[in-house]
Amino acid sequence: MLLYDCGNKEYKNWIICETSFDAQLLGKCESIMALGNGYMGLRSSMEENYTKQTRGLFIAGTFNKFDCYEPSELPNAADVVELEIVLNNEVFSLEKGVIYSYQRSLNLKTGELARHIIWESPSKDKYKLCFKRFVSLDNLHLIGMKVYITPLTGESCIRVTSGINGQMTNSGVQHFHEGEKRIYDQNIMEFIQTTCQSKIDFIFHSGHTWKIDSDKQIPTPRMIISRRKLEMMYDFMIPKGKTLIMEKICTVHTSLDKSYCYKEYSLQDLRDKTLTEFIELNRKGYDLLFNESAKKWKRYWKEVDIKIESKDSFDQLTVRFAQYHLLIMTPAHDSRFGIGAKGLTGEGYKGHTFWDSEIFILPYFTFTNPQIARKLLEYRYHTLNGARKKAIKNGFEGAMYPWESAFTGDEETPEWGAVNILTGEATRILSGLKEQHITCDIAYALWQYYKATQDIDFMKKYGSEILFETASFWAKRVEWDEEKKSYCINDVIGPDEYKEQVNNNAFTNYMAHWNIQTAINHYRECKEKMPQTFKRLNKKLDLERRFKLWNEVVDKIYLPQPRKTDKVIPQDDTYLSKPLIDITKYKNASAMQTILQDYSREQVNNMQVSKQADVVMLLYLLKDKFSKDVKEANWQYYEPKTLHDSSLSLSVHCIVACDINDKNTAYDFFKKAAQIDLGPNMKSSDLGIHAASLGGIWKAIVFGFAGISIEDDKLHINPKIPPLWLKLKLPLKFQGYNMEIEITRDCVQIKNKTKTDYPLEIFIGNDKYLLKEKLRVDLQGVSPQK
Repeated sequence: MLLYDCGNKEYKNWIICETSFDAQLLGKCESIMALGNGYMGLRSSMEENYTKQTRGLFIAGTFNKFDCYEPSELPNAADVVELEIVLNNEVFSLEKGVIYSYQRSLNLKTGELARHIIWESPSKDKYKLCFKRFVSLDNLHLIGMKVYITPLTGESCIRVTSGINGQMTNSGVQHFHEGEKRIYDQNIMEFIQTTCQSKIDFIFHSGHTWKIDSDKQIPTPRMIISRRKLEMMYDFMIPKGKTLIMEKICTVHTSLDKSYCYKEYSLQDLRDKTLTEFIELNRKGYDLLFNESAKKWKRYWKEVDIKIESKDSFDQLTVRFAQYHLLIMTPAHDSRFGIGAKGLTGEGYKGHTFWDSEIFILPYFTFTNPQIARKLLEYRYHTLNGARKKAIKNGFEGAMYPWESAFTGDEETPEWGAVNILTGEATRILSGLKEQHITCDIAYALWQYYKATQDIDFMKKYGSEILFETASFWAKRVEWDEEKKSYCINDVIGPDEYKEQVNNNAFTNYMAHWNIQTAINHYRECKEKMPQTFKRLNKKLDLERRFKLWNEVVDKIYLPQPRKTDKVIPQDDTYLSKPLIDITKYKNASAMQTILQDYSREQVNNMQVSKQADVVMLLYLLKDKFSKDVKEANWQYYEPKTLHDSSLSLSVHCIVACDINDKNTAYDFFKKAAQIDLGPNMKSSDLGIHAASLGGIWKAIVFGFAGISIEDDKLHINPKIPPLWLKLKLPLKFQGYNMEIEITRDCVQIKNKTKTDYPLEIFIGNDKYLLKEKLRVDLQGVSPQK
């Protein structure tokens, strides 16, 4: 059972707590309680082994291919947290004996995982056990563990076996060679493994310190080296009431680390430097290392913490849970790496980067930590050549970004997926071929970043080139339709992945049009304000020729218009002509994609049924292009036909519901989005957390309930606070201003923490205000947004 109200005093609304043990339902808490720092992610599997457990340690960017017939994936690295604990000759396991008390909790404020147990063995010996663990935010390579074992009924013989286990696989696939193993001074373990295809060296160091109560112990272990594994076995006799304390410090480095991936790289240099570093860290011990990490967490929360005064305190914990995971999933240390759809918490989607990163996650950093947002966009520049190769391969110009990408930027989408219930055969995954809107999604995200930060240096070095290359792809991708007298975009998949190979998907067409029009506008800006950049890119990309093509195409792109009868925008050329079915059963299901248990994908493709927001997504991203009545009409038409079978859908619907002033419905969608990972479904997060949904939760609060948007380069605020909320306070960075925005039902107050020489124009409702240091606006006197 999961509880979210266990925190008290300074930890109120900071604790996620599991209060019972079920050996069949371990995956969810392994994911939602995962630890990490952006360099690595560690699933919160238990120290002792269980059949249904999925251990996982993932290092950002370290992709490997098992063979040439499979896409690359983040390899599951060696396990350093596994322990075998034997108490009076009985292996400790919660599947046997009696559990008198059990609590496992993740402290979002400090990044520490703790488990407290009172357990009686089958032989009636009772013990108190406590396990603590953290992944350091201060040192990206560090994992710390601490274990307390106290016999409660009599003296106990305790044996602890601890090591580094390189036998880990990705669902059976082993990505590493055997490796080199060594033990120094009967204490420090060193394990080196190399990925079999990408040839990345991983080096692990681990060591132990022991105490009985406060008395330091120096036991002589039994040292064991076996295939892909090395272990240390320790034996103790512990009197009743005394506590055996083990600390285990571990470090992980790879040859891909910036410190070592130079031309003169040598494994010996990596080994020597990391061993020296480890010895110093090991001397510090768990408590000091944890405190150093906790200080970094304190600094993080001081900058980003959103405060919600709600009649339901779960709302406050929800956003903190999202912000916790948004930090630990993001490789802020290295712009060569993107964010996986499961972050670094599981094998789901093989660690690949999708449009989730730009549309759902990037805005969080754009408006709270622009330096990190820039690095995430630089990842797309580093992978630009992969996008160019895909464009050329498909007969186009410019950059055609792959649906899934890893380290190189080449296409990484698997070819085959789930079973077809009619034929029994695997279903072809067409996303890699047909879901092309990711190209304009990336352009949209970089433009939003540019407008929010005014980072001209980024545009000069990276952004302008991406924007021009993506526009060039669309200018060649469109096809002239003589009947429509327009350029169409045929044979695509839009955000609604239940509609494959359609023509003129509204989302894709509008976003492609936006991409080209924005490139035209920026061409003029670049030529006037960045002449050196323009000169360089004109020579490299032949911009003058492309500019002519963009202008020839842009006004002739077919943009599906709202029907005169009901103002509904056709999702594609055929969606509105497809038959309707009753989808109540599937909308009310606790699991996703249950419709595919009754119908094949081909059948679903021919119904008015949507997997997720599509036209509704368009209404959010290009909100200024559609009137309120068009938004309401399309909401009313498409939401009843949408199953929300993607975790990306709910937050978008929340934002659009706010935009049409349906605050109660918006709040319902917010709660549903929160429950994707934190809800009662104990199988929902087995493969990892839902990274895009967590970014969406932040967006629902900031872009939905706070009503923040950028329109014509200006900041707009149109609050839609839900009825249960009394106050919302959030930090926001915009165009060099570091603001704290406080919103109630009655007023908006803004404090600027940055010294500036000029005021910032802000629109609240339809009225313009100037912010220099402080601004207070009574909402009753504000003109409503048009």
